[in-house]
Amino acid sequence: MKIKYEELLILGITMEGRPFRPSDWSERLCGALAVHNRNNRWEYSEYAQPVIHEGKIGVHVKTALKDINPVMYQFIMDFAYNNQLRIIPTGKVIYLEESPEEKEVAWSVKRFTLALLLHQWKIRFKNNGY
Repeated sequence: MKIKYEELLILGITMEGRPFRPSDWSERLCGALAVHNRNNRWEYSEYAQPVIHEGKIGVHVKTALKDINPVMYQFIMDFAYNNQLRIIPTGKVIYLEESPEEKEVAWSVKRFTLALLLHQWKIRFKNNGY
């Protein structure tokens, strides 16, 4: 079983528990992915958005950004690590993956079942005179 997080929350709280400064850091960071819309206003990307979580400033990051724009994802994560910000995984998805041992057991059960069916088939045809 493998657990993958689809979303991360980067909080503007350092590991020492102090608020990160400047207070507009989340808007600046998300501004790197923002675009101007038709109304000439900034529109943040759906993959990185500034948020306020429980009274704390933060950035909500979708891990899909890693596949779409790996350089920007790495930039955001490096920013969080270098400034020792708290990263909280959210949006958990659990993948059930078979281990090599499970696959081996499954194949041995299939082989055994096939051998049993063939054996019963031979007995049935032998007893019926075919």
